[in-house]
Amino acid sequence: MSKHAFLLLSSPENPGKIANPLEYAAQLDNAGHDVIVWFDGGSTFWFEDLESRPAPALDAYKTARERGLIAGVCNHCATHKGVVEDIEAEGFEITGEDHQPDVDALVEDGYELHIV
Repeated sequence: MSKHAFLLLSSPENPGKIANPLEYAAQLDNAGHDVIVWFDGGSTFWFEDLESRPAPALDAYKTARERGLIAGVCNHCATHKGVVEDIEAEGFEITGEDHQPDVDALVEDGYELHIV
């Protein structure tokens, strides 16, 4: 099976750019592929007022979260966008201000990158 890393960069104002990649990640996971998702850039705002997000996008997020597909959230972006508390309330740890993920390490580990 193949390995896929989804790097979400889009702002939650366009919920389809959050929901669709999360749905694709779940489909690949269903088929037995190794899948991870990172929230980076504008997508870190997703965690602000999370329960107000549109149902299809929120459902896709909850499914990905329950399956353990979400590898993390960029520390640098979360810190500089002021959303650390919202992200930590979801159980993700923000440790410093390093930019993440390490895309070189992901590629070296065999992941195909999907940047949305």
